[in-house]
Amino acid sequence: MQHTVIEAVFASFVPPEADAARGIATMVAALDALPPHRRARLNALLALLWALGFSRWPLRARETLLRALADAPVAPLRSGFQALKRLALFSAYGTSDESGRNSLWPAIGYPGPRADRPLVIATAPTLGAGRGTVKADAVVIGSGAGGGVAAALLARAGLATVILEAGPAPEAAAQAQSEARAFAELYLDAGLTASDDLGVAILAGGCVGGGTTVNWSTALRLRSEVAAQWERASGITDLGAALQPAYDAVEQRLALAPAARHNRNNQVLLDGCAALGWEAREQLRNADCSEDRCGYCGFGCAYGTKRSTATTYLRDAIAAGASLRANVRAQRVRIEDGIVRGVDAGALRIDAPLVVVAAGSLRTPGLLAHSGIVSPHLGRHLKLHPTTALVAEFAAPVESWHGAMQSALCDRFSDLDDGYGATIEVAPAHPGLIGLALPWRSRDTHAAEMRRARACASLIVLTRDRGEGSVSLDGRDDVRYALAADDGTRMLTVLARAAELAFAAGALRVSTLHSRPLELARADADRGGLAAFARAVHARGFAPNRLGVFSAHQMGTARMHRDPAGGVVDGEGRVHGVAGLVVCDASVFPLASGVNPMFTIMALAHRATGAILRDREALAPES
Repeated sequence: MQHTVIEAVFASFVPPEADAARGIATMVAALDALPPHRRARLNALLALLWALGFSRWPLRARETLLRALADAPVAPLRSGFQALKRLALFSAYGTSDESGRNSLWPAIGYPGPRADRPLVIATAPTLGAGRGTVKADAVVIGSGAGGGVAAALLARAGLATVILEAGPAPEAAAQAQSEARAFAELYLDAGLTASDDLGVAILAGGCVGGGTTVNWSTALRLRSEVAAQWERASGITDLGAALQPAYDAVEQRLALAPAARHNRNNQVLLDGCAALGWEAREQLRNADCSEDRCGYCGFGCAYGTKRSTATTYLRDAIAAGASLRANVRAQRVRIEDGIVRGVDAGALRIDAPLVVVAAGSLRTPGLLAHSGIVSPHLGRHLKLHPTTALVAEFAAPVESWHGAMQSALCDRFSDLDDGYGATIEVAPAHPGLIGLALPWRSRDTHAAEMRRARACASLIVLTRDRGEGSVSLDGRDDVRYALAADDGTRMLTVLARAAELAFAAGALRVSTLHSRPLELARADADRGGLAAFARAVHARGFAPNRLGVFSAHQMGTARMHRDPAGGVVDGEGRVHGVAGLVVCDASVFPLASGVNPMFTIMALAHRATGAILRDREALAPES
């Protein structure tokens, strides 16, 4: 029953030229990988479609029903539509056969994996899970931006350090340059993480190197006004100044530098800003990209030119004697009488007096709660930097899948209200992500939009959110997040201004990611249509699953505060009330950063680890 309905759903969303067998198999595997409670909800919708006889209907009737689900006033029906749409279109456009090809790619001009990928990538070597009891001086849970830095500094200081990573090593997936494989292996929840109503699709790293392995290499410091807000919110008065030497140290290790050349996607942003007289700036990046080879590092870098923690800090840690165990999920931190004793990870038990938790804002709260940590702030105050996009079509190819991914930004609108606003950046986009993000009104119209994707730039509006959500502590790690009214209004305001930027750069047409997309052609924009477009954008709104909203930044679920009544950790990451337990990831952010958080996570980890080492030195007996 279920398979027959899935076949009909796939055929309704995807053009007939697709490799249906491969796409449907990928879709079924993704369904099976969902957590049981999410899978049950989707199975209920599939059962309803079966009862309606959906698989026997002609295409146009199936499309009519799917549009009705997309536009339904009942939110769960819209969620169900989005689940089916994203699974079907990503499975169709993101997969490839054994030769690295997909029958849908020629029509959109996508080249697929390159032929010059090296056989060896110099990332950190990993060990298997192991069994029994291991003794160590320190355990680091997570190997991303925070965990990697902490592990390197601890190991270099002479501490016997064990690093546990729940995900796999990235080399094989990176070399494949396959979108579907990369999402399945290198992203949290195989790339299916989302808010519980699917209103926000969430991308987070889930492999050795964490987000630093699959992110877009952007390295930005907190703006001074945001750092001041962090200090007021946390009661930690020296935070902004204290972070500067940590930023400097991380910048040196990562050899941050601007991109040697902007790809066409980023050049659109720069050209539009120049034409309007808006300030735009280059971004520092932890990667050396060539125009030809680069663009795939959201799948892991096949060439070893991205300075993720897997190629920098983790290698430093291992060179200093640390061990890195991949595919090992920490279950709890053992705490006795307020003192850390070690970590339990399945058949592996590690005895250690120091544990650094760096599992990320979506997993750290549950791990701490399962370890006995109690705080009214644990799992709360989730910030997501909700992001939507404007698709801008040009006369010449843009090919957003080529070149350095994010090399420029426009922060003209980053402070619309007391430090809150949105930044305009660009997003690299490959066929699977394009397919699931573009609005769908029928099989043929979506296929036509995909054929135009080669000529499209993707301008994203990254919103600093004042509102907040939560992560459940019950082991399901459910994300609850509703875009706050003022955050959504600022996002839509900047989305409309992005249209102005796109036309200034020469765009022929722009469109939004609303389920009923708003479009504006250049001729209409030149006749004063931008003001009407802005009004229409606000009128269309941002209700869940009526506008495509994404997050690649998760922050704040174990926030710092000098007082245990105000947060989970102190200003140097120590969990209040527990000796030897430190958090080094974005969950400690007291407020949203407003910029891509990787660099700040690393600086905070550098600061926290320095405090750990100073504490140990102060407690060491005099010789």
